[in-house]
Amino acid sequence: MVKNNIRKSLLKQGQLLSKKFISKNNRLIQDIAINEIDIKSSKNNLLYFPYRKEVCVDKIKHELKRFSKNIYMPRIISEKEMKFNLLTDEDFIEKNIYGIREITNENFLDPVFFNTMFIPFVGVDSSGSRLGYGGGYFDRALSDLNSYKSRPFIVGLGYDYQVLSSTFGEPHDIKYDIVITESRILSFS
Repeated sequence: MVKNNIRKSLLKQGQLLSKKFISKNNRLIQDIAINEIDIKSSKNNLLYFPYRKEVCVDKIKHELKRFSKNIYMPRIISEKEMKFNLLTDEDFIEKNIYGIREITNENFLDPVFFNTMFIPFVGVDSSGSRLGYGGGYFDRALSDLNSYKSRPFIVGLGYDYQVLSSTFGEPHDIKYDIVITESRILSFS
């Protein structure tokens, strides 16, 4: 119940952001990410199609393409399952049941093979635990990552208001290695 209240509050705050604020800070956050993260040596990368007021990743996508890196996007397969599709120039993109854009090809990659994963969030707590929209798709898709010897570098891009000083994370929640906002870089690894 606490997480639902936090989620509702953060989503309401997000709706109040001006287009000017979003445009300015989307560029700033992506520039910081490009400078902080070793994109040149990151072969397999997960990005996302922004939903609602999530930080755009268009500059990061352009930078990854510049170095001929593989880019994958999340795709909901069923009511409980998410996989990650390879993004190509020929892909057909459609909206899923939630209105989020997805690629419809069948070129999936298992999460263990990613180098860097940019995963959106509604909120993040003081220990780096992710709060999403409540469907649990990312948590289920990435549930085995902690059992692997090496795991992808998990990056969150968001705004200052989404970073909370409280702790609400549960054992199944994704934990970020780094979260980048318009004014700070938070490291959790």
